[in-house]
Amino acid sequence: MERLAEIFASWLYQSRRELKLLWLKHTALTTNRLSFLVVVIFGIVPLTLYYLISGTSYSVTQIVATYIFVTLLFSLSLLLVITWFKSEELFKNNVQGFSFLLLSSSRIDTVFFGFDSKDVENLLRLINGLPKQQKIVIRETPKNKQTGNIRFLFTLLDLIVRGGIFRMDTKPKESLNMLISERFTFQNSEINSGTLPSSYSKWCSSTHDGTYDDVRKDVLKALGISK
Repeated sequence: MERLAEIFASWLYQSRRELKLLWLKHTALTTNRLSFLVVVIFGIVPLTLYYLISGTSYSVTQIVATYIFVTLLFSLSLLLVITWFKSEELFKNNVQGFSFLLLSSSRIDTVFFGFDSKDVENLLRLINGLPKQQKIVIRETPKNKQTGNIRFLFTLLDLIVRGGIFRMDTKPKESLNMLISERFTFQNSEINSGTLPSSYSKWCSSTHDGTYDDVRKDVLKALGISK
């Protein structure tokens, strides 16, 4: 069984390698053309070889029906695969590749965050990978007493993004800046994307020093989650 698995693994590797080389050689190859090649290479060609080397006699009707069945089967399988990856691509583009902890609207302390019903709805849309209806408004809260506190927002995101946002590399930070610009706003003004890098660096330093420890505890409690 292990030897058979090795043979299949080697065949799959070679097949993927050939497809990769074909893709690199023909960079203008569209998804439709690539799908057609996959159907031909992995469906039609093996079936044709089977008929050529098989000693069994088949009627024209059986052969045609088999080709139609194989083509439809491969086409349906490719459609499902392409649909899945396209949906994953849309999901990642929609939330800049981040994934979030699940939150319950009934457990979110709206008074603490200063959220109205639309803010809560759009927060839930964010963590579920859905497009926004409008931006989430960061208002003055009873704890920080500041309108539009970007470091408070960083702390909030650090707690709801899976893996956190603390000291990320360049590419994830760029995605974070886009996420903030696209999905959040202050009560009286838009978030200045130009100040996000410096604000993020200061937030990281303060977080490392424990400056926001109490705020983190309050935010966790207000979100209704525990860590």
